[in-house]
Parts: sequence; structure tokens; C-alpha cells
Amino acid sequence: MENNERLIKKLLAAIRVADYEYGLIKNGDKILLGISGGKDSLALAYLLSRYSLFRDKNFTLAAVHLDFGFPYVDFTKVKEFIENLNIPYIEYDAKEVFSILSQHKSKDGLLPCSICSRMRKAIINKAARKLGFKKVAFAHHIDDCLETLFLNMLYTGRINTFEAKMHLDCADIDFIRPLILAEEKDILSLSKRLNFPTTKNSCGNDKRTKREEIKTMLQDIYKQYPDSKTSLITLLNNSEQYQLLYFKKGAHVNDLFIKKCDTPADFLQIAMIDKKAQEKDFEDFSSDDFYYLLRKEDEPLAYLKIKALENFDYEIKLCTSLKASKEELITLIDIFEKNMSMKHVPYNSYFVGKINKDVFLSFGYEEKEEKLVKKITKALKI
Repeated sequence: MENNERLIKKLLAAIRVADYEYGLIKNGDKILLGISGGKDSLALAYLLSRYSLFRDKNFTLAAVHLDFGFPYVDFTKVKEFIENLNIPYIEYDAKEVFSILSQHKSKDGLLPCSICSRMRKAIINKAARKLGFKKVAFAHHIDDCLETLFLNMLYTGRINTFEAKMHLDCADIDFIRPLILAEEKDILSLSKRLNFPTTKNSCGNDKRTKREEIKTMLQDIYKQYPDSKTSLITLLNNSEQYQLLYFKKGAHVNDLFIKKCDTPADFLQIAMIDKKAQEKDFEDFSSDDFYYLLRKEDEPLAYLKIKALENFDYEIKLCTSLKASKEELITLIDIFEKNMSMKHVPYNSYFVGKINKDVFLSFGYEEKEEKLVKKITKALKI
């Protein structure tokens, strides 16, 4: 019993730290738990029921089982387990999922994981909205996080994994992962010690997925390099000690550097330009816009704010510091046009600002209906 309590305290401490560091749970929250019947979701239900008893915590829980229509699955014991934790249990009918997946089986009879994943996310959003919840908790742990990182690196070319907390604007729902700092081995141990009534669906893909291959690969790495898992976990939260090629990737023209903004450092430099700008005659940033930054050596000089229009046309505005010369601004516009022209032509570029009109006029733009317009008809070589 003493060992059980020690393990429970360890996992509760992991939830406590994640809650503190990522702002997962607020007082007054109504949290919907996604219950799959696996060890992770049952552990999350058990641990959050304990966590809700902490003196400084005041939140309520409900558990939802999304019934996807998989045959031969009995959730009776799972329902009893959840209700014994004094957590309301909700059965949400989504039986159409299995029917749809069955129509897209591969040649070897496997169901399509990608379609299933997208449908599960859509249905949990729909269920949360219908049931009146704005916060949904998933049971992903740190090992899931590392596996997702490697899946993305190997199959999508991105260094990316899921977040501890994510807001979905279109549904106005927060997704949280309270077990994000817990290790799978501890969750598995808890499940065995407390005899959780785990239930598997009848999907034939179990243990036959790319994720399972990555899990096996990582286990082999951990055995061969005992400190590697600690290093990888450190990597996930290390915002300073990393360097990738794309940080310095852009157009280097003499002593000028021009790049599309894609890092926090880039947008910090845009803010520096705004502070020194002659005048900024447009509104603040929008999520629909993208930006091109001009630097000379290490000093930010100007940026373009670009809005994509229909038919691949672009509306551009310019913000400059006093130190930016006409020739340097022309170089910025030139690199932007060349990059866009290699993606699609023809397209029109519209300058709608009031300042630095002479720069655009000297670079082939023509006045038309209170705008300066330039038509790019062929791909421009760098």
C-alpha cells in the first residue's frame, strides 16, 4: 500500500507541475475527460479525481466515452469504475465512425488511422459543445509526446509535437493534457497495481501502426543510451539551446538579409522597426497576414506586411525605419516578388500604403484606382 501511495503521489506531482507550468486547470473549470478504456484515460480519471480534492483546486469532471461502433466491446466495467470515482459517465453515440472506416480498409484489411484520428477529433469537439464543456482533457503522456515528435520528424519533415494546452478557436474549446509530464511506465504500473478495468476496442491495427514502430525504436535507443530519454525530454522544453538551418535561411544580398518571418525573434525585430518607423499607416498584425523582414547585418530596417487575395494576388504594405535606403527597400520588394513568382504566376501585387510610393513606382508599379499595381507574368530567377 505504501508503494502504491508513493506512485500516486509521484503522478499527482507530475500533474501539479504541468498544471503550474502550462496553466491547465482554473478554479471553476468544467472538464470533460475523453475515456477510451485504456490504461492512460483510466489513470487520468483516477488521478484527476484525487487532484480535485486538493485544497486550492475547485473544478468538476465528467467522463465521455465516444462509442464509435466497434464490435465486441463491453464498457460496463469502465462505466462502473468511473462512477465509483464520483465522476458522471456519458455515453456519446458516434457509431457511424466504424462504418465509415470499414469502407476505407487497406488491402491487408487495416483501418485507416489518419481518417480515424481526424474523425475522433471532430467528434470530441462536437460532443464537448453539445454537452456544454469548454475544456477537454486527454490522457497523453510524455512518451506519447516523444513518439509524436519522431513521427513528425521522420514522416513530415517537421520538428513538432502536441502541446500541453491548446485552444481551438473555431470551437472555443481548450484541450489540456494533465499527464504530459508523466511517464508511461508509471501509468502502466499504477494500472496494474490498482487493477484498472482496461478495455480495448476491436480495431485490428493494434500494435501494427507507425507509432508502434517508433515506440519500439525509442525503447531500443533508451536501452542502448540510458541517458537519452532524459535528454529528449529536456529538448521538448529547451527554448534556447538549439540551432537549425532555417534560422539563417533567406536571401543574402551583399550585406542585406531578407526572409519570410517565421520565428518569435523575427517578429521581435518587426516590433523594433515599428518603434523606429517614420510612420505606420496600417493596423496591427492579423493572423491572415504574413511578413518579409529586411535586415542589414544585425539591424532590422524594414518589413512588408502581405495579405493573400483571391487568384493568388497579394496586397502589400511597407513599414521602414529612417535608416532604410531606397535601394535596400527595392531589394526587399524584389526578393518578395521572386519568391512568390516561383510558387505561381501570373499574379498581381498591390501596394496600398501612402509612404514610400516612389520606391514602388521606380520598381515598375503603376497607379490604378488609388493603388499601385504590378503584374508578374513569369517566374523570376533568384
